[in-house]
Amino acid sequence: MGKEIFDFYNFVKGNPVFKHLEVDELLFTAYDCPLKVSPLDYWVKKNYFCYVIRGGARWKTPNNEYTFGPGDAVFLKKGAHRVYEIDDGDFCALLIFMPNEFIGSVIKNEVITSQKTSNAQHSDTLIPLVLDQSLSDYFNAVLNYFSQPLPPSTSLLKVKFKELIVNIMTSNHNPTLKEYFSEVLYNRKRELKSIMEKHFMFNLKLEAYAKLCGRSLGAFNRDFVKTYKTSPGKWLKKKRLEHGKFLLETTDLNINEITCDVGFENPSHFIKAFKEQYGHPPLKFKKIAQIN
Repeated sequence: MGKEIFDFYNFVKGNPVFKHLEVDELLFTAYDCPLKVSPLDYWVKKNYFCYVIRGGARWKTPNNEYTFGPGDAVFLKKGAHRVYEIDDGDFCALLIFMPNEFIGSVIKNEVITSQKTSNAQHSDTLIPLVLDQSLSDYFNAVLNYFSQPLPPSTSLLKVKFKELIVNIMTSNHNPTLKEYFSEVLYNRKRELKSIMEKHFMFNLKLEAYAKLCGRSLGAFNRDFVKTYKTSPGKWLKKKRLEHGKFLLETTDLNINEITCDVGFENPSHFIKAFKEQYGHPPLKFKKIAQIN
């Protein structure tokens, strides 16, 4: 319904402007780039940590908003995200990309005390980090690598990636992220409903939704119909309109902002679909709701 979002991981990895330290499927990046478009929807195929060095940004999920500035850190799950600029678009951060398979293997082989937990699947698409002295020292130590005349060995780099996971799992400061890592370790089947509820407002192809749900496209379509008793396309349209109705009733956002937030291509498309669903165009619906 909206324009197709871009692949952030490949953009970062393939951009010579950014400094990279890479080993296997793991990537450290010193990301220094203004946010020229706001809001910006993007897709990332790997989880990543973001440690803000300068500037700041605001991420928005279906149910929450998070603002991060210098010295803040956040873990973003693979999938789709929506970010807004703050501080005139100035943004510099350390990004640390790693796939689920690496996280699971480190916990299995290095963290003996890991225990299976049950609540990780209910967490949001991003998880703010509480930075103790150990984590702050870790991020600053990695940043120092970029100022050295020669890059560290691949063996040392891999140890640094492992260190971050072990640090999280052996500390009590970030329990939500520990739960998510445990979900990764024990290969719990991702709940289709949970994935769809967290990503419905992004213009992802059905193949991308299927990958997020851990299914082939055929299995995704079959399981979706079994779960929702309708097709993915019809469900996405209805869900986005319902969210638009909620925003009209509970916020002062204008039509352009709501159109963007719910994932429609343009305001006229949203207005037409909304009228078909609810009998009135959005602004008239809002006035009637305010009177009642």
